[in-house]
Amino acid sequence: MNNLFEQIDLKPFNWVYRRVSEKDFQGYYHWHQGCEILFVYRGQGRVIVNQQTYEIKKGMLFFFQPFQLHKVYVEVSPQTPYERSILHFDILTLGDKNLNLLPGLNALLKKLQYGVNELQAFDLENVFDYMYEVYEIFNKSLYTSNWEEDSQLFLMQLLSSIRTNSKDIILDTTTKSEFRPLFYSERIMHWIEAHYMEPFDLEGLSEELHLSKSYISRSFKRETGSSLTEYLTIRRIKEACQLLETTNKPIELISESIGFKSVSYFIQLFRKLVGTTPHQYRLSHRRILN
Repeated sequence: MNNLFEQIDLKPFNWVYRRVSEKDFQGYYHWHQGCEILFVYRGQGRVIVNQQTYEIKKGMLFFFQPFQLHKVYVEVSPQTPYERSILHFDILTLGDKNLNLLPGLNALLKKLQYGVNELQAFDLENVFDYMYEVYEIFNKSLYTSNWEEDSQLFLMQLLSSIRTNSKDIILDTTTKSEFRPLFYSERIMHWIEAHYMEPFDLEGLSEELHLSKSYISRSFKRETGSSLTEYLTIRRIKEACQLLETTNKPIELISESIGFKSVSYFIQLFRKLVGTTPHQYRLSHRRILN
């Protein structure tokens, strides 16, 4: 659970090509400062983001927004390896130049980056061979003098594939849409989102979801690969980071506002998970305040 915030060198982007895991894959909740596009070649498991759970399988492409809490939970073995390519980037350094000439793709990128409750998983298995070639060609281009142009073209190709092959990317609000039932873990995460700033009340959660307390804990662990306590703690710490960056609130008040009764325990836990004290974090991540 350490290093929940991944500070990644994004100049101009960070690229991981076809990394394979066959054992000891440590999935954990985290966030980072840039956008992330994850493409899956092989694997089975789940991605948890925005209080939703998506299946990991061949041809899935995931888009994570900057500073968005998410977890990739994969069951790996020599028989079921996890193979993926990952692109971390900042739109200002990668996408802004030429996408302005393509208003449709530019609007889609902004929707993916800033949208609330937008679709973040795209099943591109029907164009897997095309995606495979697009990724391979881009990887080869990084060793040429044209890598900057090719990186922008690569992003455009990914956006075009999402737009062409994902009919749900823009929902028609005039027609009735059918949605799958929520996983228990999603219902639990929605409840936590509304109550994480309060002392945790498992009894209240149990009553609202009409599930036993033991079943809530078991189902959350089964569906996300982590405990309910871990998710709640990390959600609170993420909010603490946001408040430290954007407000002048004293650390004692921040601790209380996110559900911690003891400020000393909050500081101890924050240092363990983030790698620095709340005060040091505020000094190094402070945004300009009025």
